[in-house]
Amino acid sequence: MTASRFCLPARIGLATWGLLAVFSFSGCSLHQEYMRRGALLDSVAVRTDRIGKEQASQAAEMRELRAETLTKIEVLETKVSQLEARVIDFDERMARIGRKLGVWREAVVADTSVASESAPGLPDTSRAAIGADQLYNTAYLDFTRGKYKVAIAGFRQFLQMFSNSDMSDNALYWIGECHYSTGELNKAEKEFKQVLIRYPRGNKVPAAAYKLGLVYHAQGRDKAAQRQFQAVVEKYPGTTEAKLAQEHLSQ
Repeated sequence: MTASRFCLPARIGLATWGLLAVFSFSGCSLHQEYMRRGALLDSVAVRTDRIGKEQASQAAEMRELRAETLTKIEVLETKVSQLEARVIDFDERMARIGRKLGVWREAVVADTSVASESAPGLPDTSRAAIGADQLYNTAYLDFTRGKYKVAIAGFRQFLQMFSNSDMSDNALYWIGECHYSTGELNKAEKEFKQVLIRYPRGNKVPAAAYKLGLVYHAQGRDKAAQRQFQAVVEKYPGTTEAKLAQEHLSQ
């Protein structure tokens, strides 16, 4: 009985130490598992952060690429518009030359039919037309060569000397193009508006209206540009300018 009493505390002590050992071992295991999972979470967080930064960088690159692409498209559209305007202008001048040749032919026939009179040469109106064409063509050639200030002076002189010419709206339009090409947007805006006001039925009206939209866009007046492009689409359907304006509205 006495031995049992002495053994009981010993057994209790051993059991206690055993439990403590088990808890200690379990605690170590839990701590290790906690540390392992914490490290895993940290690794996931690092990778997530890296992926987020990569995505942000890619998004920034895409925005820059899109902006660069849009800029190139606008430059190409401007060049195409100018080229088309030049082709139309060339066709108009060829038509004028054809009409003048007809006038000269009639004058020559009339002169040769009167034997008693000496050949008087070309009529004054024809000589004036030759002077107008020469002045206009010289100014236009300066424009195509990038001599914008010289071209502006030439077109101004043409408008002063031949204000009633059917090429007056063209001359005024190309003055606007000169200012637009040199980045003088306010002056370009003024000239394009003058084309619309002074020559409402002129063949350069759609081009001037479209160019106004480009001027507004370049000035950062996006709402005004949108309204102008919409007006071009509605007022001049089927024209090249209407198609270009619609492309801007779709962007």
